[in-house]
Amino acid sequence: MARPAKSIKIQMIEGNTNNKTREEITKRAKAEEKFDVVSSEHMQPPVYLGGDSKKVFRKIVKIMEPVGILNEADIDLIATYADTQVVYTQVMEHLAMEGVVDPNTGNPSKFIRERNKLAELMRKLGDKMGLSPQARAQIANTIAGLSNAGKEDVSEWDQN
Repeated sequence: MARPAKSIKIQMIEGNTNNKTREEITKRAKAEEKFDVVSSEHMQPPVYLGGDSKKVFRKIVKIMEPVGILNEADIDLIATYADTQVVYTQVMEHLAMEGVVDPNTGNPSKFIRERNKLAELMRKLGDKMGLSPQARAQIANTIAGLSNAGKEDVSEWDQN
């Protein structure tokens, strides 16, 4: 299975292990700059989200704004996470009221399985957006590496 694509800046921090030429690096860096436009005022929740999901959406955008990794292309990803979190909360409330065992059959509630599926989906989506401690640490390491990149800065290669 192929590895997920990494930003060219991250690849340079890691030491250009893919042995890309300067031309390839600058071309890729210029292409990536087109996606670096982050503006929270354009990060509005989609109209199809319910009220609670919109609140979660806005909360995530507000939390992640200082980091500057989300942009308009992530709106559907954030919306999916927000909607999943609201449904997860509803399932947890149902389990709290009804219990984890189905009173009619004595078997575990079907909501246990649903809770587990939703929790896994939230974990995966949260990792993609930097909402887990591990993902935040990885982002912090990347940002620290970018600020210390020095001669590895792609913009300096354009001058050669």
